[in-house]
Amino acid sequence: MPVRWLKPSRILSIERYTDFDAFKPSQVLGGTSTPLAPREFSLSRAILRLQDGLFVLQRTFARRLEANMGTDHGIGLAIPIACHSIANGREIDNSTVLVVRGKVPATVIEHHPNTYLMLRFNSDMHQRGWADFETGLAFVRLHDAPMQRLRAAILDMFCLASASTDPRQFEALNRPIQESLVGSLDEALLPADALALRRGSFDKHRELVARLDEVAALSGTTSLYSDDLATAFGVSVRTLQNAAQAVHGMSLHHYLRLKRLWSTRMQLMAGSPGMTVKAAALANGFSHMGEFSKSYKATFGETPSETLARNRRPPAKRF
Repeated sequence: MPVRWLKPSRILSIERYTDFDAFKPSQVLGGTSTPLAPREFSLSRAILRLQDGLFVLQRTFARRLEANMGTDHGIGLAIPIACHSIANGREIDNSTVLVVRGKVPATVIEHHPNTYLMLRFNSDMHQRGWADFETGLAFVRLHDAPMQRLRAAILDMFCLASASTDPRQFEALNRPIQESLVGSLDEALLPADALALRRGSFDKHRELVARLDEVAALSGTTSLYSDDLATAFGVSVRTLQNAAQAVHGMSLHHYLRLKRLWSTRMQLMAGSPGMTVKAAALANGFSHMGEFSKSYKATFGETPSETLARNRRPPAKRF
């Protein structure tokens, strides 16, 4: 989705530049830009400031960028939407995520306009197992499926912020949306050997998943977040991730979401009087109806409304 399609709201700021002399670097990347085609200069930027960090979706211009890339605290990432560039001599394309800790000198060449998300989390995310180094710049190449899920989470977040007219309503949806983004990043950024099992660890993983199942069964309308669960269980988020992957072969975020989807489906299939799709979704902790409907159809091959309608049909008469 091009940045130009987004509209400013009480949540989302939009900046557009057509004059290089008026251009200001973003608060995430900074640095000094030299346009490669000054007469064709144009930049648009959508800025989302949240409690957990700063998110900037940007459509750039052809340029050479000299920057001390990174952040004094937390962790920074650049996620491509439609991108091809050269960073510190490395080719960056639509499959490459940049992860930076600390401050790292960088030279970036963008031969044509690119669209990507720059984000800075206030937390260093070490408890999630991302990029286990103290200072540096990592280039992480993703397969198509996790990259598509990551982009979908990003675009959902910005579309919702653009359409929001009530900051309090957006605040209620903010954490579930960020959990989807963070869950996609967990899948994308954990190293391939992160889930290797040590002797005896499977039993511990199974016990953790059993506790997860108990909490999920009692949660009702309360959304479950990985950070809260890890704190309650006295383990790291990474340990919970490993447990879900070892026992069920899927990420923690996917496992929890799938349990809530199945619970919602059971309610819709029961088709009790007065039941609505929205009521069933809210009862299982889904507050973003658009994301819920999309996940439901992707999982079950039909919309929630189709499930409810099919199970409300009167039985055929017998003659």
